[in-house]
Amino acid sequence: MTSFSLTLLASLFPVLCIFFNAVLLTVARMNRNCNTFPLAYVVVMGINGIIISIFVWFHCVTFLVLSESYYSAYLVWFGKETTFFATLSYLNYLLVCVLMTVNRIFAVAFPFRDIFTNFRIYVLSVLICIVTFVSLAIPYFSPCYIVFNTRKLSFVSGCAPDRHPITLFQNQYFYLLPIICMIINLGIIAHVKWTRNKCTEKIKRLLFGRTDPTPSNVSTVVQDNTMSKMQSKREREMMRQTIIVAFYLSIYEFGGLAVKYFPNVFASLDPIYQQLYFYIRLESIPAMNIVIYYYQTGSTRRMIQKFLRWKINVVETSVRNTTVVPGPVTATHSKSRSPSPVE
Repeated sequence: MTSFSLTLLASLFPVLCIFFNAVLLTVARMNRNCNTFPLAYVVVMGINGIIISIFVWFHCVTFLVLSESYYSAYLVWFGKETTFFATLSYLNYLLVCVLMTVNRIFAVAFPFRDIFTNFRIYVLSVLICIVTFVSLAIPYFSPCYIVFNTRKLSFVSGCAPDRHPITLFQNQYFYLLPIICMIINLGIIAHVKWTRNKCTEKIKRLLFGRTDPTPSNVSTVVQDNTMSKMQSKREREMMRQTIIVAFYLSIYEFGGLAVKYFPNVFASLDPIYQQLYFYIRLESIPAMNIVIYYYQTGSTRRMIQKFLRWKINVVETSVRNTTVVPGPVTATHSKSRSPSPVE
């Protein structure tokens, strides 16, 4: 495979991601009244997916079609702006992953409190975007702005080899966010399984041959009686989705750390393999929504297939009728309720 064909593939893939995210947003609008559909998270992830896909496509296409002199001129005139908005959407992904993890913690700690409504998720997402925008705007207007150079497969600082303190802080610590989110969600999964399987009681019965008397806490009894298998499935799907988000973000971050700490190994690779390695890292971010909301989540996959008029088998249709169609909205469940970033 030549460098040209590899870059061409890298240019075409974001177009598919743009189409998928546009369909995802359309499906979200069509199912906005479904009280089991995580409308706010799907909208936020879909918008971020479109933005980052556009700029990944733009970076690859300009490198593909422009000569070296014209590409250098492009970097001078537009490199700062395209790098700014691509980085903005990527950092939004990182911080929305943190928001989803916090949502999960509150959902487990306070299962009957409607804390993260759609409206609050929108507000928090806007605040995240504003904070991220400011953190990137400060280096942008300084001599140490950042420009992504596809020819060098790297981000170049305007005051190289130095970088702005905010940029250094983000580079040094933000890669930890997806790792922490992944660990927390794995811990939540272990906690939920431990609690529902009554492992504490089983251990006490195994060690002491007895169990503690059944607690009289009314809320505990109500929770055990009302927690359905469907709710358990939704919780597992949400935690799996958050882990997938963290994993995909870790691909890009750990890929960058590998190049940073083993530069000689990376430099010893053939240029085509260097380019392939970098494109795999880069394209993993736009591909994330496809993996999460199509391959890993059956309900949204069936919604998308129905919208595109693709064939859905009988088993999937029967499952859809029990998991996707919203039930009647009672006085205790408002339409703005977003129980968790699942489905």
